[in-house]
Amino acid sequence: MARLDEQRRELAAAVRLNRAAENELTPQQARLFVRSLQNSWQVPPIAWSTQQSREQFADARRLLHAASIFRQVDGDSSADALSCYRRAGELLEWLARSADAVTRDVPVAMLAAGAYQLAALPAMATALLRQGRFEAGTASIFAAFLSADFDAVIARAVDFWGEHPEWTGRDGSAALLDEEVPDTENDEPGVEGDDLDMPGGEGEKKVAEAGKIGRWVTVELIRSLGLLSDGLRRGNDERTDRAIEKLTNLSELSTRLSSDELWILITLIDAAARRFAADSIHKRVARLTERAPEKAPLMWRFAREQFARGRGILWASQLQGLDRLIAQDSFALCTPTGSGKTLVANLALVKELLLVPADLQAPLAIYLVPSRALAGEVEAKLTAEFGERIIVTGLYGGADWGITDYWLTTDQPVVLIATVEKAEALMRYVGHLLIHRLRLLVIDEAHQVVNEGNATAMLALAAHNSRSMRLEAMISRILTLKPDVPRIALTAVAGGAAQPVATWIENDANARPIGMGYRSSRQLIGALQCDPNRAPSAILDIMNGQMLYVRGREDPVYLQLRIPKMQLPAPGIRNSLPHYTEIYVLWTALHLLEGGRRILISVMQSPERMMRRFAEAFDLPGWENIEPFVPPLDAADRSRFDEARAACIDYCGIDSYERRLIDRGIATSHGQMPQRLRRLMTDLIDRRICPVTIATATLTEGVNLPFDIIFLTSLLRRGFDAQTGQQDIVPMSTAEFRNLAGRAGRPGAADAIEGMTLIALPQAPSTTAQSTRTTQLAQIQRGEHDYEDLLGRLLADDEAQGRVFSPLAVLMTSIIQKCVRDLNLRTEPEILAWLEATLPENAGANLAVESRIASDQLGDTLDELDGFILAATEELALLEDAPLNGPRLEERLRALWAHTFARVAAEQEQLLERLFLGRGRAFVERLYPNSEQRRRLYHYGFTPYVGRRFEGVAPDIITELIGAAHYGAMLPSDRFAMFERLGQRVRAEAGFGFRERQTDAGQAVLANWAGIMGWWMQRDGAAAPQPDQLRSWQRFVTENLEFRLGVAVGAAVAQVWGQNAAAFATPTLDTWRATTGLPWIGFWFRELLRWGTLDPLVAFTLAQGLAKTREDAVALRPEYDAWLVAQGQPIDAEALIDPENFLAWQRSRARDAAPAGAVLGTIAQLTGVDGLGLRYDVRPLVREGGIDWIDAAGFAVARSPLSQALLTDRPAWHDYELRTFPNVEVVRTF
Repeated sequence: MARLDEQRRELAAAVRLNRAAENELTPQQARLFVRSLQNSWQVPPIAWSTQQSREQFADARRLLHAASIFRQVDGDSSADALSCYRRAGELLEWLARSADAVTRDVPVAMLAAGAYQLAALPAMATALLRQGRFEAGTASIFAAFLSADFDAVIARAVDFWGEHPEWTGRDGSAALLDEEVPDTENDEPGVEGDDLDMPGGEGEKKVAEAGKIGRWVTVELIRSLGLLSDGLRRGNDERTDRAIEKLTNLSELSTRLSSDELWILITLIDAAARRFAADSIHKRVARLTERAPEKAPLMWRFAREQFARGRGILWASQLQGLDRLIAQDSFALCTPTGSGKTLVANLALVKELLLVPADLQAPLAIYLVPSRALAGEVEAKLTAEFGERIIVTGLYGGADWGITDYWLTTDQPVVLIATVEKAEALMRYVGHLLIHRLRLLVIDEAHQVVNEGNATAMLALAAHNSRSMRLEAMISRILTLKPDVPRIALTAVAGGAAQPVATWIENDANARPIGMGYRSSRQLIGALQCDPNRAPSAILDIMNGQMLYVRGREDPVYLQLRIPKMQLPAPGIRNSLPHYTEIYVLWTALHLLEGGRRILISVMQSPERMMRRFAEAFDLPGWENIEPFVPPLDAADRSRFDEARAACIDYCGIDSYERRLIDRGIATSHGQMPQRLRRLMTDLIDRRICPVTIATATLTEGVNLPFDIIFLTSLLRRGFDAQTGQQDIVPMSTAEFRNLAGRAGRPGAADAIEGMTLIALPQAPSTTAQSTRTTQLAQIQRGEHDYEDLLGRLLADDEAQGRVFSPLAVLMTSIIQKCVRDLNLRTEPEILAWLEATLPENAGANLAVESRIASDQLGDTLDELDGFILAATEELALLEDAPLNGPRLEERLRALWAHTFARVAAEQEQLLERLFLGRGRAFVERLYPNSEQRRRLYHYGFTPYVGRRFEGVAPDIITELIGAAHYGAMLPSDRFAMFERLGQRVRAEAGFGFRERQTDAGQAVLANWAGIMGWWMQRDGAAAPQPDQLRSWQRFVTENLEFRLGVAVGAAVAQVWGQNAAAFATPTLDTWRATTGLPWIGFWFRELLRWGTLDPLVAFTLAQGLAKTREDAVALRPEYDAWLVAQGQPIDAEALIDPENFLAWQRSRARDAAPAGAVLGTIAQLTGVDGLGLRYDVRPLVREGGIDWIDAAGFAVARSPLSQALLTDRPAWHDYELRTFPNVEVVRTF
């Protein structure tokens, strides 16, 4: 027997080697692939014959057979079997997408889906079947099952039994075997998409041609799938096992069928059913529940809800993640975008917040995200996921701890979603509360801790604006304060950083990241060839992280797009190769929208320039024939489109490029866009309302959006350093590119089977002017070089090659290098002595202004290090009963270093640690020995040197706020005057004052700062920007008004709070004014800057979603004022802007009438059972004015009167049970 298995395996291995080599296609496979893409994009395909299709179908069948051999010999998890299933699925998919008639009885897409399920690629199966439009008939039941859409299986099976009630009695399908029906066969292939050759739907007309055994098998197969689907959803192992046993028997019986296609299908369904049963979330949740058995009902409900959301069957990466979550508390999950990391994080929240003793103080989780846009998405998803079980609060802008205090005072579990900057502010306010209640730390996009380690990164560190440094500092401090807290790092693009990140997060040298190598969909990377003399074409170089080859050739896969050639524009455009290339990309994108595709055009910098070029392109000759954009017909979608357009006009103006492009169906997004407008634009993209998007990288930082194709017009970010007079050119990092490319074809978001990212590469000069031709040829050569460089770096990342840099290590290395180079300090003792005695201002004379002088950069870098030490030592003092100094200080500093990423990633880690300890001791004992001063500087939130400068400004800010005690009753002009005075006070200060680029345009913006503030805050008579000025004004608002001015005022307020609050006090709205001694404008100031208004009520209504635009929000003021009068309380200026009043008014607007009580049951009458079973799981079938209650396997059980309230319009969210004692009734159990 062993010898036979060995021989069979050798034959299977030969098939795999010849037809399924990883990332290698045979020439015929490559042509089939290209043809499928062309057919999907509805462009003319390459030549292809029916015989070629049949040959590829035969190869797919050979691969399926080889896969079955590998599974039998090596086991179900055989890597060789997965490889064969994957390639078989690909060949079948490519045939299906071209509608090739290679099967007679079973749609080839269904076979492809079955192969993909067994290849552990469920997203591929679902996406393909979604394209197949299997919406009716028997085939729709099988398609739904192979999509793991069990709700659809049950619903369509119920419809089937409604059409065939004769098979729902106690005898079931037995009558089918007694029929006299002649067996007939037809060897001609069918057409892809035809229904299966079985009763029901379109296949009904073929019933007479099918053998009676085949018909009986088909009906019984439907019974099995209904029973299995219901058992999986409910977590009923007994019913699930019974259904699988029946499937296996049907699979064995189906060998007698005349249709071997149907046998293959049943075999695939049988194998898929076993995988579904093994990978059900119910099984993992049950294991997790063992730590708190009393929470079993809650956990069962959570698992059942995942089935209702379509997430009940776990993917390979999720299985690994949940197995690790069950076994231990901390780990790094490093899987590609769209691989299901969110579900693992959600179950971690359940484990740490809900599966805890009831007497535990309200547990809290901090969920760190890199951007406010991602914070909003995470907040919305978690709120929908957990409902009232967990309070989900997003803090990512405006007031430091939000505009409500509910999350601070509740006794329920809380998830706090925050950017690193907001988490730092919260630590200054309520660090003791956070650390005491903290039960879980989730770090999304954790790869961002990795520093580039280049000159640009060092400049960012010296300028105090390194995101990676903030992240490392924040996590290191939390882990030092609470070393045993469970933590989970989520990342899609870790590459070579995966291992160091895992080691850091777990604090274990033997840690291993989870999910490396798993990809849930096909990811393609290539180039769009832009040639003014030809129609667009593309080459595909990388598939799933590896070079894509055609066997016997060195060239990549070539894809002729076959769309119309773009008419040559005027010389003014052609003479700029970047300009010509950008509109060439837009032309290509607009011709690839057939079939509902969604395309992102990613821009590295200056999005306003591309937006202007795109807006003007529609007026070019030849562009008038492009299909015009039609706003959505769906009422909800049209309302959202109109809301986004109105906000666009509100924040950008009627003549803005944003408005002109949205009317063309092109959404826009960039980092300087107002937050409300960005969210609305994101919603337009998410709802698939706008088919094309122009955006910078800020759009794609973790946000789940539906793009099928992504175009990049450049791989470089260019700038000019006015201080050095040098051009600054920075290539796109591999992490940024992976993060971007991972958004293409994201499972569940896009319709495409694959995600494709194409870099625009000019192939020939667009100019006809000889004077510019040489320049363009050099640009073409540089583009090719940049593209090849990117491919090389991506492949090196996948092989975990190259160094990984810690920002803290880069910071300290920069200090060492400057000490050696500029101060001639050659030994460690010399450097250490200098570190222990030197304040930043003693190193450089012109600090906190982003000076490029080496001594100034040394001082700024030293101050950045001091900022980390200051925050860490002040927070560590929370754990101490006595002053933190001497040996105890060194012990704490060593513990801090042990939790840094630098300890894992630095090459000279021990040297850096000694220098870090020396500077840390000196910081507390020699440089800043006054504990009260350290506490003040900490509360400001700046680095110590900048904080000391701020101490001279803070009293003026507080005085100005106190002077605005009547802000609520002040005229708009007086309100604005206060903002202007505060702006004037801070604008010229180093470290926290206004900054702009050292260019003529940048300095002109800076000089007009008051005018820009007036426009943003809607001062009467303020001038609006011209369209080409809009983004520079928006950037000034974001970077200087909302951030620098907001941070300065927030720092002054935070210091007052810290100075006056009792030890371990928790801020509340009720105590805020008394503690700070400030009027409410001190609370609202940052929110007003955030929303661009002088009225706190406007900011509140926009933040709470009560108004859509600032104009709508202003219109609510009379309603609020009338409500306030009706309360009968004294009304003064403070009452007009009191957030407690705002919240009470908001609650009063909610409907007073309680919702009608839910109908949970109905009296029924038995029809097909005797009732001795006492309880029966049933499904409703509305028929003839009543409800027939049938078993999931298709047997009639009972009948009741029609009750739509019992059924509701959410069938996926309900289960029903028939109970026969003491009365016969049907009860909704879920």
